[in-house]
Amino acid sequence: MYDPTDTLRTSNPYNIEYRPQGDTAATLAEAQRFFSNLVTTELRLRGLHLYGNMEERRIRLEKLLIVEQKIDLISQAVLRGDEGKEAAMLLISQAIPCILHLENRVGEKLVTVLLAMAANKYQQRSNCRTLTRFANIIQDIFNTRILGSFTRPSQWKLPLSAKGDSVAKVSLTNKKTRLVVDNILHLINFTFSDPADDEKKRVWLKLIEDYREAMKILRKRSEYTAEDIRSFQLKIYDFYVAYIEDSGAGKEGVTNYIHMLGSFHISYYMKTHGNLYKYSQQGWESLNEKFKLAFFNHTQRGGNFGINVTDQEKSYLRTIFMFFQREALWVSGMAEEYFLTKNVTT
Repeated sequence: MYDPTDTLRTSNPYNIEYRPQGDTAATLAEAQRFFSNLVTTELRLRGLHLYGNMEERRIRLEKLLIVEQKIDLISQAVLRGDEGKEAAMLLISQAIPCILHLENRVGEKLVTVLLAMAANKYQQRSNCRTLTRFANIIQDIFNTRILGSFTRPSQWKLPLSAKGDSVAKVSLTNKKTRLVVDNILHLINFTFSDPADDEKKRVWLKLIEDYREAMKILRKRSEYTAEDIRSFQLKIYDFYVAYIEDSGAGKEGVTNYIHMLGSFHISYYMKTHGNLYKYSQQGWESLNEKFKLAFFNHTQRGGNFGINVTDQEKSYLRTIFMFFQREALWVSGMAEEYFLTKNVTT
């Protein structure tokens, strides 16, 4: 047998790594003869050549035993896979990714990587570890050119680490992520403002263009054609290669969704299901954002409910449920019907 994990393999005569031993010349010769006959028998059973001394024959058998072990492991994996398919509640082919979430997470990663590169270049130029002034510059770009305008600036803040010397993970809503990616030219121009970075700048401009074009195809609400899928994968392939090899992001810049794009997994789902927009969680994301707005803008956030309400009666959710209940009544027409029957006019 071949078992490199056997701690006694050199003293086990049935292990291919056995080394014959004996206290006397007679016992050593007996051990060598037993192991030699065993190796010869195993070679004969497998139809292999029997020529050579014992060590040559042992090595020949060992190579085959290693192959046999690999085949056995593969067979076990296949068997487990077949059994798993029968017992699985959900197959991988049925785990359709949400393209809304994909676009959001990939966009966040692209922005985070680009901001980290910009921060690193700023620290090298200014010879300063803290990023306070850098954050002010980036926030001005985002608030007046990307997310807002000079007349109506946004209020976005750059996330920094606790020490303030590195960029933290950027987290945005899907709407803002798409807006940032669509207007990321301003950030690219700032990051690669040095003439020495012109080539890197061209790489980023091209990969962002390829990514945006691919996302336009992926977001289609109609069925994908064969040409759609082909164009999507060509754009994504160019984006993926440039991002991994030339952008400076490296393997650290790869997320699960970026891997799924570059390894043709998304193309597989496009071919299999015809259209992925109908499987996205757009409605839930929209409801979640409305939930947050209602909580922060129209509730006490679990705070004061009046002098006649005890702490045990306070609720974070009651006001939100009332908010959505009113909306449901009006959307369904029940509220309008109620007031019409009551002859209530405004």
